[in-house]
Amino acid sequence: MPLRSDWSSTTCPIAHAADVLADPWVLLVLREMFSGRLRFDELREATGAADSVLARRLASMTDAGLITREASGSGYRLTDAGEATLPILHAYANFTRATDPDGPWGLTVTCAHCGAVAASVDRCDQCRAELDAEGTRWARRSMGGTPFALTGAAA
Repeated sequence: MPLRSDWSSTTCPIAHAADVLADPWVLLVLREMFSGRLRFDELREATGAADSVLARRLASMTDAGLITREASGSGYRLTDAGEATLPILHAYANFTRATDPDGPWGLTVTCAHCGAVAASVDRCDQCRAELDAEGTRWARRSMGGTPFALTGAAA
């Protein structure tokens, strides 16, 4: 028996997106790919996923059009559809900050253009710049809180 419903053929856009993105492993892989980890071994180490779990998720993400495999076989890259998930990851970070602002897992999203901490998921509240991969810096409390640039990987 499947663990969840298959919403791949539904006409509801939220159900369709949930069919692709509601898997926690997919969200963790996206997080790591935005952080610049694009090779299988880097993704495995950063997420803690077993080889079989990670291989299945990467295959499903490729099938869904979120990522592509590099022609050289050296790793993966986000597609435009994969990069479009960035506001979803920002929403998760904002939710966590709102529910437990002092928690050990904090992720601060800042605008690369003006340095303001973002309360929005898609545009800077200060300068209105888009919070895309090039316009965003993350600071993960678990990584010492030092801001780092995201990887803009769509071709």
